[in-house]
Amino acid sequence: MGMTLHIFRARALCLLAACFLVSSADAQTDSAQVDTLRLAVLLPFGLQVDTLEGGMLPRKTVRLREIAMSCLHGVEAAVSQLGEAGVPVQVEVLDETPDSLGRPQFGQAHLGRADVVVGPLMRENVGVVAPKIDRLGKQHILLTEQPERYVERGPGVRSAVPLELSGVERLAQWVSAKHDTDRVVLVVTQGNDALLETAFEQVFNAQQRTKWQEEGDSLRYALLDTVQASRRSVGRLAEHVTPYERNVVVGVAGRSSRSMWAALQTELQMNDSSDFVVYAHPEVADMPFVEGDLMERWRLTLPRSAAIQWEDSTRFDALQQFRDVAGTDPDKYATLAHDAVLDAGVRHAPDAAWFVTSMMGDLVWNQRQEEGAWFNETWELRRFAQLDWCPLDTMPELPPFKPRLFIDPEIEDVIPVPMEYRHLFPEAYEPDGTPIPWPGAKERKAPQD
Repeated sequence: MGMTLHIFRARALCLLAACFLVSSADAQTDSAQVDTLRLAVLLPFGLQVDTLEGGMLPRKTVRLREIAMSCLHGVEAAVSQLGEAGVPVQVEVLDETPDSLGRPQFGQAHLGRADVVVGPLMRENVGVVAPKIDRLGKQHILLTEQPERYVERGPGVRSAVPLELSGVERLAQWVSAKHDTDRVVLVVTQGNDALLETAFEQVFNAQQRTKWQEEGDSLRYALLDTVQASRRSVGRLAEHVTPYERNVVVGVAGRSSRSMWAALQTELQMNDSSDFVVYAHPEVADMPFVEGDLMERWRLTLPRSAAIQWEDSTRFDALQQFRDVAGTDPDKYATLAHDAVLDAGVRHAPDAAWFVTSMMGDLVWNQRQEEGAWFNETWELRRFAQLDWCPLDTMPELPPFKPRLFIDPEIEDVIPVPMEYRHLFPEAYEPDGTPIPWPGAKERKAPQD
């Protein structure tokens, strides 16, 4: 972060020592008519974490502090916007990291003073604080992905980190709509993302079945083909692809299956005779070994979230306001914290929506259960093209796939085409599948189906 330990502690201690109240004399809404919104923000500053020998901090602590400061800058920028819009906000910043004796550095009183609790980020701390928040009847905003038991606690909980499940479901709907007659293959790892793999298969197959109106439609709109792979390999993927039709390869396993993605890249590189379109887990975008030219060749497409709308001129002021607060551009943690707090402020004072601007766009909330928690389902499908992630709805439609014949250079004749594809090549095969002699061919080999 470019910040020495001394400077970090001084800034963090100032923030933790007192609440800060933001209101504006030039407010565009009448702040006298709006009750103060009180936030308790729990972040892992780790101010009492012991240093290692030589005065160094544990690597995990350093990283958590960086994330904590990013989130805090996002909160500050959002609070500043809300203040200018006439929504007074009082923020109490708390260190979620236990002290050197393992004791929490915040108590029931801190939570009781708040209308909304933001954080904590660490799973073990969420498990401690969640029952207290529920007993007090406070709203709770989560900025990190948490187990279902910590989230599904009622409508007072909002999980701001985009729900991966909804991103995968949206991906499945798109693939079924755009590739319903292509060969679609799902690489199944059965690892940490097995639930996502199951969800993709269920949604895709359900969409395909809705198209079965006449006899034979089940062949035209086929169900998903699956390849049993693992976290480290792609299994027998080569047996499930063909050069005679477009191959749509889907993998919804994330970083826990990095080795599988490396193997998939190698497999597709070696098969330069087939046409591929690849759909993937959001985390694949950040895997450094996935080469840009290959991503473009395969039209790599995936759900993206927490993406700043840099090209949207209406968001310039919000971005500049963050730069004024933090002295840098926002990262994904700052962006999410900013928009989540801004959203809480607008729900507190709806008229403020006319005077504030998010960095990502409006959050899309949905309840997966009746009277259940609210999940952020803000996803946008993007395709890698021209060295950037482009919104899929702005990309041109894929051109129709044109099958081609392959010539064996040894005999200067057509490589035998499997029987199921021979109808695509009337210049090379009779309607019954009998080969037509290729002009200039040497002795023809016996066809092999």
